[in-house]
Amino acid sequence: MNNPVDSRTKYLNLVKQLTGIDFEITTDEGIDEKRVINHLKNDEQVLIRDEESTINQRINKRSQINEARQQYNLEQIFSLALDHVKGDVLIDKLDLDWVMKFTNLAKNCYTPSMHELWSKILSVELVQQGSFSYRSLKTLSELGTKEAKIFYKAVRLMCRFNDEHSGRLLTGLYKKPTLINIFSSSGKVSLNLNQFGLSYTHLISLAELGLIHQQEIESAPYNSKDTLKLSQNKQSFDVVVKQKDVVFTYYKLTPSGYELSRLVNPPNDSDFINYLLRDFADLLSGNYDVTSKA
Repeated sequence: MNNPVDSRTKYLNLVKQLTGIDFEITTDEGIDEKRVINHLKNDEQVLIRDEESTINQRINKRSQINEARQQYNLEQIFSLALDHVKGDVLIDKLDLDWVMKFTNLAKNCYTPSMHELWSKILSVELVQQGSFSYRSLKTLSELGTKEAKIFYKAVRLMCRFNDEHSGRLLTGLYKKPTLINIFSSSGKVSLNLNQFGLSYTHLISLAELGLIHQQEIESAPYNSKDTLKLSQNKQSFDVVVKQKDVVFTYYKLTPSGYELSRLVNPPNDSDFINYLLRDFADLLSGNYDVTSKA
């Protein structure tokens, strides 16, 4: 169990480190009420340790700390991008407006993993201008480390049909009912993405962040013996539709989601492929020997 005194000390140190506010806690009587910031339980009083400092001086100190942290963030991001500055970069053609917007948003990311993501964006933009819109930059700026990990899981499970660029996060498969069996069960097979670390709550979060569309989408119906090439990361495999009017359900990346998905290079996941093909076996046939794309 945490020691309350140690926890309080850690908290006070965190506040000082992040904001420059240096609190002092005392139970002494006779303290000038003008110095008291707040009254706690057990007759404790919260003071500013440096009683001579003015509010404006403390504001300036906090601003300096904040600007120093932002400067550190930018130094990390721009230095990491140096690994990718080679002969094919187009510095002269780089949009200065884009760079300034990038800098203004990137300065507010504080973790090494987010520094890495922002440096990758800059690296790609140096080679291929227009790869990342301002909307995508804004979306990334609103992601915390937790949301970035959820997005990584979603991209890891994305599949592509034939030659399409943006991926589909498959959620199910069913055969459209006919007039004969319209009142019977649709027989939809739903994929349990939760067992691969992606819950329905996660999908809602991704939609709210503007990374995937909010509504689940249905594909056009496929006919019996239609062949599809499905790709998942660097793997590809062929599937053949067994029946008429087979429909896939899925979530689709938004334009911002697609742009940011290019930053993700997840490992192949044969477990997910085998699970998908096994659950879809009544309506699809596919080769389980997944081959890697060249």
